[in-house]
Amino acid sequence: MKVDDVRADLHFLKDREVILFGSFVTGDLTPHSDIDVAIITRSSDRRLLMETRIDASGRASDRYDIHVLEALPLLVIGSILDHYEVLFGDPLEIGLYLCRYRRRWNDYRHRVEIPSIREMRQ
Repeated sequence: MKVDDVRADLHFLKDREVILFGSFVTGDLTPHSDIDVAIITRSSDRRLLMETRIDASGRASDRYDIHVLEALPLLVIGSILDHYEVLFGDPLEIGLYLCRYRRRWNDYRHRVEIPSIREMRQ
């Protein structure tokens, strides 16, 4: 599967800021893997975050694991920061928005070591 296939499947999100992450981006995708997707809302409103995820998950096939970036734990966001691909939205704007999380992650990362997907499989 290619990024253009994912764009076609998730066309209903084309007006949002959306990134891909996980095994699809790192190249570790297997036939049984789902495709991790994060919608960027730029909001901290829990109700909006929940409604966004429910709506998008209800419209996407089971092949996709839909998340809302702002609802993810910092540990997960930290793993996304170096390995993501913009699906919809302006890559520069998304990169600038993610800088706020990078600062928080850099303050926190020394407290944890995150194994790579390859390390977890061993």
